[in-house]
Amino acid sequence: MPDSYRILIVDDDLDILANLSDILTELGYDIITAASGQEALERLGDVDAEDVQQLDLCLLDFKMPGMDGVELLEKIHERRPGVPAIMVTAYAGEDGDRRAIEAGTLKVMRKPVDVRLLIGMIGQAIVSS
Repeated sequence: MPDSYRILIVDDDLDILANLSDILTELGYDIITAASGQEALERLGDVDAEDVQQLDLCLLDFKMPGMDGVELLEKIHERRPGVPAIMVTAYAGEDGDRRAIEAGTLKVMRKPVDVRLLIGMIGQAIVSS
């Protein structure tokens, strides 16, 4: 796997954020983390346009204070159209699932996330994009 695969992880649960970041970093991914949608946009704004083009996947929490994962994905797609995303949630329900899919999410996964399944989905999403 090339070192250049970059994944943005956004979750307001700092333990989940740290755990996913640690696991994916150990697997060789370049990770950007944020604890909120606004922080994620600020972090993406800190990298130059060329680096934003190298964003390979977003792993987003659905329910966060201020800006939910769907709103965040829509804003990310303004900067980087078509970047794939996986949404994780304990709360979305059918309406949330529908909103996430309509915004371009590849898959909505329920928390607690099966990490092995998630790793497989991340690999498939990156290869497919």
